[in-house]
Amino acid sequence: MKSILALAAARKERLAAHPFFAWMRDAEVPLGIKLDIAPIMANFVMNFRDMNLWFIRFEGAANAFEQVINGNTDEDETHSRLFIEDWRKLQLDEKLGWRASDALWWLFLAPETEPFRAYAFDFARMTVVDRGDPLLRFAHSEAGEACGNAFFSAVSPLAVELRRRTDVDYRYFGDYHLQREQGHVIASEGVFDRQQLDPQRREKGLVLANAMFDIFFGMHDCFNAYARNYVGRGVAPQRTRRPLPPMRPRPDAGPPQAQAIVGRHAEVQRVLESRKAGTARHPFYAWLQASGPLSPLRRLQRFIPMWVMDIMGYRDLNRYALRFKSPQQLDERAFNRWVQALETHSELFLNDWDALGMDAALGWRSSDTLEFLFLDSGTDLHRCNIAKFTKLALAHESTVLRFWLLEALEASGEAFFANTRELALAVERDTGQRLDYLADRHYLAHADGEIDPGRSYPFKSEPLSAEQARVAVAMVHTVFDAVDAQLSLSLDVAAQDRLGIDRTDPGSPSRAAVTSPA
Repeated sequence: MKSILALAAARKERLAAHPFFAWMRDAEVPLGIKLDIAPIMANFVMNFRDMNLWFIRFEGAANAFEQVINGNTDEDETHSRLFIEDWRKLQLDEKLGWRASDALWWLFLAPETEPFRAYAFDFARMTVVDRGDPLLRFAHSEAGEACGNAFFSAVSPLAVELRRRTDVDYRYFGDYHLQREQGHVIASEGVFDRQQLDPQRREKGLVLANAMFDIFFGMHDCFNAYARNYVGRGVAPQRTRRPLPPMRPRPDAGPPQAQAIVGRHAEVQRVLESRKAGTARHPFYAWLQASGPLSPLRRLQRFIPMWVMDIMGYRDLNRYALRFKSPQQLDERAFNRWVQALETHSELFLNDWDALGMDAALGWRSSDTLEFLFLDSGTDLHRCNIAKFTKLALAHESTVLRFWLLEALEASGEAFFANTRELALAVERDTGQRLDYLADRHYLAHADGEIDPGRSYPFKSEPLSAEQARVAVAMVHTVFDAVDAQLSLSLDVAAQDRLGIDRTDPGSPSRAAVTSPA
């Protein structure tokens, strides 16, 4: 383990010499704007809570090593709340002028934050590669702690000086946080540092630690670019609005071509059809279609914020977890063609958000949006489920298993779109606005215009072992259990108007908390 610690010390020293810190130390840059780099950190900081909750932490720690790792995650998962606290103290809501839609664009579609979306999956992949070995998990966790200490050792003195001048305590950027970022996994001394690693584990630990440092070097490149291109110039990033895709009729899919379902695939298909039928009967859909005083617009507005993480995050699940990085075989290329089409849907959803008037209906500022998406007890359910899907995708590189995971994910949405389509069409007739995502016109975003590119490959005729069939069935249940729970939450949120859609005065902040139903 000493070789891992030596590597961490050496690479931490190199990170401390990054050009970003030269900008932070530059006396020509006013102290009062240096912490305004927070927006470029938002993806990483807010997702870091989830990494600790659902990836790094061991479920039911079995030994002292796992207990130490878990104790460190208990501390680290609290930091995102401090970040939002400082965001507000820095008056970034006012400086950025962002509404909820701008924050969604920044988090999920902006070019500047694209590297961070990839890094989130790189983090997750490490906890799959280490196979739950606490000594290997320590190797990359220790590297991450060293990186955090390098950052806060440089930034904390600036926050402390700013506090002296303004009497405002910045707990995330200041010494409060630095005291909790000592550069090592908490309470690890004497537990991990004395461990002997065999050559194979040592090599794997070094690879994981180096990969963690590579991520942080990349992030600091992004920090530096944002500091110089935006903060230093006194400008805020602005959402790029692309025109709506040209409207065209739904492509003719031709005569139905039932794919041959052979061997054990038939067993998985039966489970899929059974779960799909059960989900289609969920009472949430009855609420959506019920007659009554609520307009179609209000029915959509009341629940759609709950699905932001699923819909916007689905792009990244496809791009960074499901897609094959270097497809070699025909089945891998066909699968990639499918997921590449699915990546395009999130921009349609953001257009729908605008058409539904969600910014005015919610009245959220940028910090309210961050708080809802990443810290609300209701959205915890959605993000936890995304973590489950991510683990399944990263853990199984077999094309046929990734196919069944994606097949289940897509099938779980069929009833959703069948029900939102009717409401969306009614809103379009009433308002003249287009709702391409909720009206299920996803093909408009596909480069080739097809409804389901890549679905023609006969995945269900590929060999499927008994163990793979077992895994595929478990995947189907995981997906539909998740969706059923999310629909129950949506019913509670929508029926009770827990987001305050009918009570919010447009333009005023609303921070309605959503609590998962018992």
